Amino acid sequence: MTQTHEIDAELLQRLRALLGHRCEHDGQVWRLIDVLPGEGLVVLESDLARPPIQMDQYGRASHRANAICQVRILDPVEGGLTLEMQDLLDCLQSTLRA
Repeated sequence: MTQTHEIDAELLQRLRALLGHRCEHDGQVWRLIDVLPGEGLVVLESDLARPPIQMDQYGRASHRANAICQVRILDPVEGGLTLEMQDLLDCLQSTLRA
């Protein structure tokens, strides 16, 4: 799914400057690892010290990998920042780089 509203260059620059920063989201600590402007998403990676074991397609233990979470940057209807993104920006800007 592509973004319906274009993300302005200033916001993209702000988001990219926050790559590597930690934040709290849904009661868990995450780290911003990517900005996908075409899809209108930021990608967060769980910052758990010991990630959960991932299962293969047959349900067998395969490997350990941190959980990934995607957050929509802009509201698809109104075009402004989503509430979730506003909260993340506030948290990301108040933390130190990982």
